Order: sequence, then C-alpha cells, then structure tokens
Amino acid sequence: MKIMYDIIIIGSGPAGLFAAYNLVKNNIRSILIIDRNPYPSGGMLNDCKLNLTHEIGMDLEDLFLTVEDAKKQIKIIDDVFLEFGALKEIYGENQELYRDWTERAQRNEVKLVPALQRHIGTDMSKDVIKKFREYLEERGVSFKLSTNIEDIEKNDRGFTLLNKENGNFKCKYLVIAPGRSGSKWLRDVSKKIGIKYSNGKRIDVGIRIELRRESYPITDVLYDPKFKINTKYGNELRTFCTNPGGRITLEQYDDFKLVNGDALKNKKTENTNFAILNTVNLTEPLTDPFIYGRLIASSTNILGGGLPIVQRMGDFLDEKRSKADTFFEKSRWYDRVQPTLVIGSTVTPGDIRMSYPYKIVKSLKEGMIKLNKIFGNTILKEENLIYAPEIKFYSLLYETDRFMETSVKNLFVAGDGAGKSRGIVGAGISGIIASKGILSK
Repeated sequence: MKIMYDIIIIGSGPAGLFAAYNLVKNNIRSILIIDRNPYPSGGMLNDCKLNLTHEIGMDLEDLFLTVEDAKKQIKIIDDVFLEFGALKEIYGENQELYRDWTERAQRNEVKLVPALQRHIGTDMSKDVIKKFREYLEERGVSFKLSTNIEDIEKNDRGFTLLNKENGNFKCKYLVIAPGRSGSKWLRDVSKKIGIKYSNGKRIDVGIRIELRRESYPITDVLYDPKFKINTKYGNELRTFCTNPGGRITLEQYDDFKLVNGDALKNKKTENTNFAILNTVNLTEPLTDPFIYGRLIASSTNILGGGLPIVQRMGDFLDEKRSKADTFFEKSRWYDRVQPTLVIGSTVTPGDIRMSYPYKIVKSLKEGMIKLNKIFGNTILKEENLIYAPEIKFYSLLYETDRFMETSVKNLFVAGDGAGKSRGIVGAGISGIIASKGILSK
C-alpha cells in the first residue's frame, strides 16, 4: 500500500464514509480511510437508526446550515442508505396516532419530538456497510483497518500520520472523524498540534430501562420516540436509543464498561429497552465532563464487581439493593421480565443509588413517574429492569469555519467524536460538509 495520498480520513463511521462518498462523487480518487477497528462502520453497526429530522442529532448553528439546507442534506443521507440496501419501511408517518401520543405527553408536561425514522438493524447494517465500502473501493478509495494512529505531525507539505506497525501515512488534506469512542484521542492529538477547542462542560448521565415489549406500545408508531422532560429540580431529561424487540449490550471503554442497547431487524426478543438521560451542566471547580463521567462509571463498575449494575424497578422504588438470590422472585412478578444480559457474568444485581449522585437519582425517578403516567402505569412495574451506567460523553467544542476546517490549515473534523453531531444522520452531514471544504480548495 502506498503511503502518500491527497486525502486521509481517520474514522470509518458515517462521517468518514460520507466524506469519502462526496469526494468520489466529485472524481477525487486518492483517498485513504484509516480505522483502529477491524471493520468499517462506527455507530452504524449498532442498530443503525436514522432520525430523518434536523431536530435530532445535530446543531444547525454549529453546522452553519439553515433548516432548508438541513432537509436537503438529510434526504441525501437517506437516499444513500436506500441505495445500499436499507428497507423502505419508515416510522412516524401516521399523523393521527402521533397526535394521540403527543397529547398524552403534553398532559404530563413532556414534549414528544416529531420525527420520521428508518431502522436498519444490527444484522442488516452489516450488508449496508459492506455495499458502502465496495462502492468506495470500486472508485479508488483505500481502507487501512485495525490501525491505530499514535501521533500526527504537521509540516509545510501536509500531514504525517504515525503508526509503529504499519509505517507512516502522508497526505495534504486530513479529515479526523473518530467517533464518540475516539473523542479522548482527538483531544490528545489537538493539544499536540494546536487545534483550538474548548470544554463542552456537559454530560448525559442516566439509566437504561428494559421492559416487556407490550409495555411500550408507542414503538408501533415511532421506532425511537424522543421525549424531553424538564424536572422540578431544573434538570433536563430525554429518552434516547429505543430498541423494540431489542437487547441490552455493553460498551468497553479503556477502564470501565457502559450499558447500551440495540435490536436486530429479523430476530426480535420479547423486550424493549430505552435510555433516560439526565443532562448535567458542570460549573467550577470541576468542568471536565470526561473526569466526571469516568468517576460515575468507575464507581458503578466497582460496585458491580467490575461489571455494570442491574436493578429491579421494585427494588429501586423501595430503595433496596437487588440481590442474585431474589432477582427472579415469583411472588413479586420478577420472573415476568427476563433480562437479555446474563445475570452474574455480564451484569451484577445491585443498587444504582449507591454510585449515582442523589440529585440525578431524584430527577431520573421524576422522569420515570411522568413516563409512567403517559403509558398507563407500565414503566414503574416492579418486574422491569434498570441498568447502569448509561453515560453519553459530549465531545469538546472544536473551533471550525463553515466547512469544518479547524484552526490548523487543511485539517477538518466531523462526526460525534468531534462534537459536530449526535447520531448517524448528523455525522454523515458533517462529513459531507468537510468534503466540500476540501473540494473548495
């Protein structure tokens, strides 16, 4: 493989893939995509939900887009997924049913965000990603996977990317789109080469709820309903990443594990899971969201014996710890919701209140009470499950122009890891914008 390219893209998630897609559409061929993972995809591999609205997963001001511009870009993203095999089935089109759920939410001082959504699924997303990659490779794009970039050097001719095992790679233009899991790496690189950024001072700390699928019937109308809840404590809550017929999954970070969720398209469980996230705005003296999030995640894992914690809703409401010997107790209906993670080997029964700050626990409880009213007393059923830690790290705020070019000339950022999006569609749009910046040069 050659080492000199016109353009190198770090990250093979939606931001990186769509940047390359727009470049090859404009007859650019000397492109290398590098990723530390053994396969291209990023967040597209996990469930692969598309929120086809500018109100979810992107900040138009940060992307320098009008509402009309965003709608055009969203259609481009959606059309590409359809081209590579996404099903045409779409959620959110039944306006009558949608109005009914909206009114239920409003009666409880909760907002339901309108959205059209497409679900691809973890199983089918692999085929979509494969076709995406083949399309790019047929047009000259090279992939270098399972490759860590240890450092980046800037000189008059461009950039040198350092890798001990595979040698160095050079380019004139660089797009960094490492995804959410690579946000810390991007921060370290930025310090070394002088990319200007500021702390976001915000983090989402929450829980993931697992319940019987029939207990959350809104998913027949909206696949991934987005509820926004303001609590009496002044906190903002939102539901996130709903997976009807799905399963709980784990995310391995450097020194701790987080919970997440996904769903297959062709094989369903009897459960649905979703997250409730509490937005925490940090102030002096602690303003680093990475430190704060790690503290909560690590303490939760410690209490779980190195694993995340799961708690029965009944125990949570009674302010008791869940225990292995009573976790499936029939007298309390605990056997009615079977966890999709193996108790004891992947997740540990425990007490979430022991590791989460008191104010966050109270806000999460208030949010669940409001959702429970919307759904007719199905959210607070004793047998339901609560998992922690569920934490979403917001990336740093990188200073860019309208083409995502940073304070370092010819270096562009895109995607969730760079704080330019919060989801697949927004990440794809930011990648296209970055590619337009390169094309303008």
